[in-house]
Parts: sequence; structure tokens; C-alpha cells
Amino acid sequence: MSVLSFRCLAAAACVALGVAVLEATAGPAEVAQIKSRQDKFRDMGGALKAISDELKKRTIDWDNTIVPNTQTIKDRSGYLLNWFPKGSGPESGKKTYALPAIWQRNDDFVKLGKAAQDEAAKLNQVALSKDGNALKAEVEAMGKACKACHDSYRSADFKKEDED
Repeated sequence: MSVLSFRCLAAAACVALGVAVLEATAGPAEVAQIKSRQDKFRDMGGALKAISDELKKRTIDWDNTIVPNTQTIKDRSGYLLNWFPKGSGPESGKKTYALPAIWQRNDDFVKLGKAAQDEAAKLNQVALSKDGNALKAEVEAMGKACKACHDSYRSADFKKEDED
């Protein structure tokens, strides 16, 4: 093999390795998405907790607590299926509780995400009706929709670290 052939072969190998590394590494947009989605899910969880806490009170503050928080959940949930671009999972090298199963079983993940979006819309509608009993039932349904996804697609490490 001539020196020129060897250099061409070495250059081709370097290019192939570089392409493989680029494909396996998350880009800045995917990495930025991780923090963004964590913040948005934290907003949704906080809103659901505020609603649950409000329902334990003698008098429910519909206008200042319930309706704004159900609106937050509804608004955020409308985008949740866009928060998981390929490359924004554990392979990104950034801390995330998103399991690879999200991308491996994406059809099921999308089905659960759409169910959560539907429950969020119902939750908001019930809040606007200001029916306390219906709201309690819908908060429970919303919680089950969240849990269905968390059970399959969120790392168990979340609970351990959340408890610290």
C-alpha cells in the first residue's frame, strides 16, 4: 500500500469516526431541551399540588388558585410530546430521568402523552365549572395519567433523589 493510499484510508476512517461521534452525541438544542422540559414538568407538578392542597381547604379559591393552575397544566401539556427530541435522553450525557424506552417504544409513549393532554383539558374544563366534587375526581384522573407515563418512562432514580 502506498503512502497516499494509507493517508486516504486513514482520512476516511477519521471522517467515519467523526460522523459516528456526531450522531451519537446530543447537540446543544437537545441538551437545552432537557432542562427546559424538567422545568415545565416541575411547573405542572407544582400546579397539580397547589390544586390538591386547595381542595383540602374549607373554601376553594377558584379564581386565584384552581383556574390558573389548571390552565398551566393544560397549556404545558399541549406541548409535552415535543419535549423529547431524539438525543435528549441519557445518551446526551446530561442528567435526565427520561428512560430510553421513550424512544424505543415511542408509539406507547405518544399514546400516554395524548391521554395526559386529554385529562389536562378536562381538568381545566371542570375547574371552569367550579364543581368541587367533579374537580376532585378529575385531579385523581390527571394524577393517574401522569403516573401511567412515569411508571414506564421515568427513571426510579427520580423518587430517590426527590426524597433527599
